[in-house]
Amino acid sequence: MTKVTPELAEIFGIHAGDGYLRNRGGKIELDITGHIEEKEYYDNHVILLFNKLFNLNLKAKAYVKGTYGFVTTNNQFKIFNELGFPFGKKSFLVQVPKQILESKDRILFSRFLRGLFDTDGNLYFKNRKTLPSYSEFKRIHNYYPIIRFTTISQILSGQIILLLKKLGFNKVRLHSFQPKDLRDSRKYIVYMSGRDMIIKFFDVIGSKNPVKFSRYLIWRKFGFCPPHTTIEQRKDILKGKLDIYSIKGL
Repeated sequence: MTKVTPELAEIFGIHAGDGYLRNRGGKIELDITGHIEEKEYYDNHVILLFNKLFNLNLKAKAYVKGTYGFVTTNNQFKIFNELGFPFGKKSFLVQVPKQILESKDRILFSRFLRGLFDTDGNLYFKNRKTLPSYSEFKRIHNYYPIIRFTTISQILSGQIILLLKKLGFNKVRLHSFQPKDLRDSRKYIVYMSGRDMIIKFFDVIGSKNPVKFSRYLIWRKFGFCPPHTTIEQRKDILKGKLDIYSIKGL
């Protein structure tokens, strides 16, 4: 059986978030695509990771509907199916490969979660504008951090919680709900909040996705992160080219 390395664990996390695996008459096709805003993440990390591990020469490109990534056929990718990822639609079925879940290797846990967070996770910040007992800063600025993983796989949601707890995150919560449109699937949201938990998350698990990591860097520097900013705006804020307080809505 193939040994799961830290690099492969992260690739599995990326696939769990943004991937699609097909078997076209014995030829294995892998589709990994995300939002066009994540171009830098794909070019500077995802592509390099795949090329190094599988000895490929992949290049990412833009697709219709504002997506960016790659689609390629290579029978090396049968390892995804051998270790538990289904062919075709995986949203309901996706789960953490057993070799990762049943190991005692904290690095494998953190790298899988990093790949999943960077593709399908979210970091955002709330304010307390409706609570007059809070300070003006907290009522005006989005200062309170929340990390969440959203999935329609109930199995995966429980496994995410398990991996986080194995890494020492004890204040992990699960919320599930049925969207108003009954055609939509039930969603499971694993989330953590608060300063200490988020700092620990980035220390232990981290992020290679500038779209998400730039939000964290701004929050660490200024104590808040304005909502609805672009990655370019956040880069300019961090470089001192854009005054964070000049952003509309603050």
